[in-house]
Order: sequence, then structure tokens, then C-alpha cells
Amino acid sequence: MANIISCRTGVFDTLEAAFENFPKAGVYHAEAPPAPGGDYPAMAKLARRHGVTIATLATHVVLDSETTAAELLPVIDGAQRIGVPRLFVSAQAAPQVPWEMVIARLRQAAEYAFAHKVIICMETHPPFGANGEMARKTLTAVGHPGLRFNFDTANIYYYNQGTDTVAELEKVADLVASVHLKDTDGGFQSPIFPPIGAGVVDFRSVFRILAKVGFSGPYTLEIEGDNVTPLDAAGRQQFLRTCVDYLHRVGAME
Repeated sequence: MANIISCRTGVFDTLEAAFENFPKAGVYHAEAPPAPGGDYPAMAKLARRHGVTIATLATHVVLDSETTAAELLPVIDGAQRIGVPRLFVSAQAAPQVPWEMVIARLRQAAEYAFAHKVIICMETHPPFGANGEMARKTLTAVGHPGLRFNFDTANIYYYNQGTDTVAELEKVADLVASVHLKDTDGGFQSPIFPPIGAGVVDFRSVFRILAKVGFSGPYTLEIEGDNVTPLDAAGRQQFLRTCVDYLHRVGAME
């Protein structure tokens, strides 16, 4: 099965610019933010106009209270409305919020999402998923198929020391439902994320490990960081093309 290769729309200044530029680089799937004004059909229509399918939506959730946790529900509704099966989520909670409450709120969100044919993919972020061990602990505690892991190949280095992408992926590969493809110079909390293949991440092993568990995407290019911020639209498009060229070279993209 061919891999689904996607890109986050934030690499360009507007949604339309992203949807217009992705196919020019050979990318036909996107990770998009919550729809402006909540008009998900209009956002999906805009993507289709440029030959792009929205593979994932991306948002965040604050688990401090029932009220803040419930802010995720309209995004799940939007994903279902336009047939997007994966919701990338950065989950946060204040340190004083009891673990049991966090888990209960994540479980409620997972149950709601699953009933709406959506899987929540928890980002590789502290405090619940900064590495494979932490992610497995959280997902095991929640214990619901509506919550899975978004594995970020570079965040492993950003948030951890003394480990690497492959070591952490092997701990949690069976729980991965989406991936952010991002390279890094390998520094702890380093904001330098070069084009994939130009840093320290062993992408060949990433694709090999995930293929073994039957995962074929979405693999989403996340183009960000201090080396990207100064680039104009043409420079960002070239950055994207460089990443796509690498994916072709390693056989991850047809």
C-alpha cells in the first residue's frame, strides 16, 4: 500500500496558498487547522479545488476542566462532517490537575471521537507524550481506540536527552495513528529543523518499523523552525520540494 504523504498548511501564510503550492511539489494531502468560522465544508471545497485532500485536522486541547476539554468536540464534529478520519491534538493540562481527571477527560474525548468515526492522535509533547514510554503510559491508562499517538520524528530530540527517534518509536509503534515527518540537528530543545534527510533522524528505519505494523500514513511533513521562519514563499516551496525529493529517494513516496 502506498504511503499517504501530507503537509501541514502552516508552512504557507494562508490555507489557499498551501493548497495551491502542495500539488506543485507533488503533495496531495494536507493537515489543516480548524476551519475559519467553523465552515469545514468550505475549507474542504477549497482544498479539492486545488486537488488536495485534507487527511488530518490539527488543534490543541486544554484538559484543566470539563469546559476547556469540551472545546475539542466541535473540531471532532467538523472532521466527521468532511470525512477526515484523524485529528492531531496537542494535549495540555496544568500541573495541579490530577492525573485521574486528565485520563478521564481524554477517555471522554476518545469515546466521542470514535463514535464520530475520528481518531485523536496525541502529539509528541510533554506532559503526556514526550517519548514512547510516556505516550504508552497515557494511552494505556485511557484504554480506548479513539486515542492513539502522533509520533513526531524530531520532537523526540527536542524534548528528550539520551535517546533517539528509532529507540522511542520501537516502544510505541503499535499505537501510532499519524506521524509528523521532521528532521533536526539533534540538539535538546534546538529550534533547527532542516529538510528531512539533512539532519540526524533515521527515516529509513522509521518507515521500516511502521510498515511492519501496517502503518502507511498519514505521514505529514511539518516544516517549521528558525531555519524556515526567514524564508519567503518561494524558499518554503523549495524546502518542501527538497523533502519530497528525499522521500522519493528512500522509496517512501511513489
